[in-house]
Amino acid sequence: MNRARSVHAAGFLGVSVLGLALLFWVDASAQAEVDVGATATYRWTSARMQPVPVLIRDTVSGGEAKWSVADQAMPPPPLFVTYGIVRGDRTTYTLQIVTRERLDGQPLSVTQVTVNRRSGHAVRSVIQSPKGFVATPESGLRPLRESEVEGALREEVVVPAGRFSTARGSVWDAQVWVSDQVPPLGLVRAVWPSSGTLDLVQSATTGAQDLMGPRRQ
Repeated sequence: MNRARSVHAAGFLGVSVLGLALLFWVDASAQAEVDVGATATYRWTSARMQPVPVLIRDTVSGGEAKWSVADQAMPPPPLFVTYGIVRGDRTTYTLQIVTRERLDGQPLSVTQVTVNRRSGHAVRSVIQSPKGFVATPESGLRPLRESEVEGALREEVVVPAGRFSTARGSVWDAQVWVSDQVPPLGLVRAVWPSSGTLDLVQSATTGAQDLMGPRRQ
């Protein structure tokens, strides 16, 4: 009996866009300087397998075909996440987090976190929705620098954005590769064994676009 399988994954993302906020808590006294306009895009590859409907064709004697549907465990497709510093003044800056299915695709979600520069605490955190701006839990994401990675080792790492000399160490449950040459977060790669991998695709000191604008409150 010959069996041919074709996978149908239309509409399947399998990743919570709200769960993509990078969980870095850094000491308020160690907050790195950030420049308005800095931006970086990462590819998020999930390590979590999820069931996907699979159409199965069975060929039996005489050439008769029988069809059935079964679930097959597969990883969701990768997502692209862009972090940018879109506003700032002497006391605060605003970190914007945008998720997309494709690097040049339309946003799936836009979240903005306004951070107090001195304390590192969030003043507000909102996500854009069809009903307007909705308050969201604070993600804890902050710019990270090489000196803040405790027990770090020097290591070169290759990601889609190129080859970088980094400080490698652990931040909470993730292995991270950090470079002070990467604005605005400093992050080159992060790996959560049970969740997935974040790899730098591109970064720049300018070009971050404010997708919420002044009517964000």
